[in-house]
Amino acid sequence: MKEITQPLIGFIIVMVSAGAVANEPVHPSPSAQSASSGRGLTLTPVDQEPADGRKAITAAQLEKLRKAVREKNQSRTKRFELVRGLIRAGAVQEAVEAAQEWRKHDAYNLVVVRMLGDLYTELGQTEKAQRIYSAVVELLPTDARAHRALATVLKQRGDLDGAYQRLMSALTLQPKDARIAFELADVAQRLGRLDEAQQRFETIVGQSKLAAKIRYPAKQRLGQILATQRRLSASEGNTARSSALKQQLATLKLAGGVENDIKVYLSWDTDRTDVDLWVTNPAGQKVFYKKKKGRFGGTLYDDVTNGYGPESFTARGAVSGMYTVQVNYFSGGRGTFKEARGEVIVVLNEGRDSEERVVLPYRLFRPGQTVTVAQVRAQ
Repeated sequence: MKEITQPLIGFIIVMVSAGAVANEPVHPSPSAQSASSGRGLTLTPVDQEPADGRKAITAAQLEKLRKAVREKNQSRTKRFELVRGLIRAGAVQEAVEAAQEWRKHDAYNLVVVRMLGDLYTELGQTEKAQRIYSAVVELLPTDARAHRALATVLKQRGDLDGAYQRLMSALTLQPKDARIAFELADVAQRLGRLDEAQQRFETIVGQSKLAAKIRYPAKQRLGQILATQRRLSASEGNTARSSALKQQLATLKLAGGVENDIKVYLSWDTDRTDVDLWVTNPAGQKVFYKKKKGRFGGTLYDDVTNGYGPESFTARGAVSGMYTVQVNYFSGGRGTFKEARGEVIVVLNEGRDSEERVVLPYRLFRPGQTVTVAQVRAQ
């Protein structure tokens, strides 16, 4: 597995072929901005944050944000808008100072802690950034959400081992939370711990009382692992094991089977929030929670409205043209202030020897925002 990371959060491009795994981040080059499959599918990363966050901000607008904080210094929203405004203006050091001042008034707020870590990262102060990120769980050691929030940051920095440990802590605190268990299984798979990942996904699938919106994506991921094992068994001439795995795959009853041109997974790190996956097909038709099946057979499964995900999209046979992958922050919990961070995982040529996996981090700051994370062109 090859990881390419770009600051601030960075695009993490993970290419998996025939189960090969490595955990060595490398620096991007201009040629490493897209992933191409062997069957005419090319993925290009687009954004990691909404485009409106890059709009220029005037001195007058900044002063208005400063005034709003002076008048309502207990408002998380006003302080957040000031820090974001300063970042947009390129005033990173002043943004650090504003975030530090915010933290004095709101020490247990995970958003400001992570923002400070991001700012120190941008300034190249990596050790200080790591200490700040670690404060997320030091402040709230028994809060599973804090451990999960830190896990997201670590994944986006390319530290899958660290993310694994945080998710283990989160699951220990909330052992019945299948969403955390799903993410832990995902990280185990990405670390190459396929036996463990398989066992964890099988445990989720085996919980008959669990909502299908979690069990089915677990079946999809379990199917990926079993299909890989089947291909390896076939290549080794082990027909008995290959046949047994084929039967095991059949019991999962996966719509579209395990061989698909495009598969997309969405996850995010805030509970009690609704973040949506949108995929626009080459006909310009958006497949999302209101229209879960597209004209060319692309299908969304399912609409998770209470936090974390996962949601997934499958195009068994991609038609020629462009597929645009977006994430929309539909709504946050009532009475709370939250940003949403997470990952979109795009699998090209799923279930084939040419399978490739691309991991795209994203960050959304308020409900109503949308970020375009990738475009996939089918030839």
